[in-house]
Amino acid sequence: MEVDVLIIGGGTSGTAAGIQSARLGVETLIIEETPWLGGMITSAGVSAFDGNKYAVGGGIFGELRKMLEDYYGGAEKTFTGWISLTCFEPKIGKKFLHRLAKNESHLTVWYESSIVEVYKEKNKVTGALIKLKNGSRVKVNCKILIESTEFGDVLQLAGIPYRLGRDAKSSTGEPDAPDIADDEIQDMTFCAILKKYETDAPPVKAPDGFDFSIFKNSTSVDSDTNDENYLNHKLHNWDSFISYAALPNGKYLLNWPFRSNDYYNTCREIYEKPSSRAYHYSKAKELTLAYINYIQTTLGHPEWGLATDEFPTPDFLPFIPYVRESRRMKGVYLMVEKDVIPAEGSFRPPLLSDGIAVGDYFLDHHHSSFFKGAEKRLEEKLPHNAPFQISYGSLIPDEVDGFIAAEKSISVSHIVNGCSRLQPVVMLIGQAAGTAAAISVKHNIEPRNINIGELQNVLVKSGCQIYPYKDVYNSHPAFDAVQRLAINGLIIDEPDFEFKPEKAVTSAEANDWINRLEIDLRNEELLGLTRAGAFVKIFSSLKNIDTNR
Repeated sequence: MEVDVLIIGGGTSGTAAGIQSARLGVETLIIEETPWLGGMITSAGVSAFDGNKYAVGGGIFGELRKMLEDYYGGAEKTFTGWISLTCFEPKIGKKFLHRLAKNESHLTVWYESSIVEVYKEKNKVTGALIKLKNGSRVKVNCKILIESTEFGDVLQLAGIPYRLGRDAKSSTGEPDAPDIADDEIQDMTFCAILKKYETDAPPVKAPDGFDFSIFKNSTSVDSDTNDENYLNHKLHNWDSFISYAALPNGKYLLNWPFRSNDYYNTCREIYEKPSSRAYHYSKAKELTLAYINYIQTTLGHPEWGLATDEFPTPDFLPFIPYVRESRRMKGVYLMVEKDVIPAEGSFRPPLLSDGIAVGDYFLDHHHSSFFKGAEKRLEEKLPHNAPFQISYGSLIPDEVDGFIAAEKSISVSHIVNGCSRLQPVVMLIGQAAGTAAAISVKHNIEPRNINIGELQNVLVKSGCQIYPYKDVYNSHPAFDAVQRLAINGLIIDEPDFEFKPEKAVTSAEANDWINRLEIDLRNEELLGLTRAGAFVKIFSSLKNIDTNR
């Protein structure tokens, strides 16, 4: 079979990549192992968006968020859990993603299919061997292949160098990286969707001989200390716990970060030997089921049990676990902590002029070893970050052509993975990957050689932010100007990360902007305008700015 763009993995990133590539008129095929599109937000059940709040969430992610809000009756109806402004049932997220995909005539999806082999000619990926649901195999030739699997499996199959685990300080130059690299990989979690029954829920059986002591101090209901410094986390009560990831229609996402169902994951075997995953999945499921039993018995809430109307699986658990960290490609640009933390003298990180996606979540790592005894506890210092960009260079491998990385396999350090891995960021990365692939196909050039300005223009026209402001939505008349001027260095740098489009322009601002861009405007032409109006005027008057870099 011949196809323009082949996407391996119909997860959060791959779905967005496929929809965007198809929208741009390019024949696109997604290969997905489960029966559902969406990956972590549907098939893994992580149905509470983390970050990219307000105007920072645009593009296909913004479309999906709006569809969910409209379905439930408004944004206030999806603010059911304190962890997220947008909580929803996984099956509803799946419904809308499938609707978006089916709307695209240039997009095909093969469900319950998997990659077997990657084909290359010298340093160029040319296709893949795919195993279909019925067991038959099909060779698919492509012009561009996008890696969007949960574990970064295509990197290994294609022989593309990657990182796994924590990076040494000497490797990344990060002040907060460990001195020696190790295999401390973020925990994966087999989430569960629970619901509150009118009477006792169907009881969930724990594995024989299970050691329930590992759950002690996950909440204050069953605790032996109030010393949060000793525990290394806040001690929540039952109400705080059960409202954490409350979903619409009386459901709950079990993805509790403290001494609960995070599966300790320092073993490379899960990544390097896919045949071992069935075993680890079963053990991760046992952990989750044991915690549900613990809720029903020790915590004294037998009314909470597994929702049986979410996943069409024999055990009512998701199709796949939530994989927070995958193989991370060695790319043209390695994003490290300096790219996501405020630069000296600024509230924001340094500008990435090739920015293609944005995020605003904090650096959040899940390691069960954070809660071990003091002598065995993993100590990991993470800096305070700020709203950040994703570099296009982090999607492109050092040397291999015909290939773009997406999902959680982009070129970032272990530290940066803590904020680049979240659902909205990954979806925006996918949309950028799909855009880049389509441009590559149309111009018959390699992804590393496309015009970054053209890529950014298409993304902005598609409603994607390439620079993060909390208050300039993609529906604002000044959106294009604000985004394109930001990527060229004209930035509003304030502590609340807002642009404040209706704020009147000051004389100092007008002078600064005119001098910085060396534009043929007089100070008085900007005075009396709002910031939004001034940016539109500046952008429309620029002659020397390269808007198609």
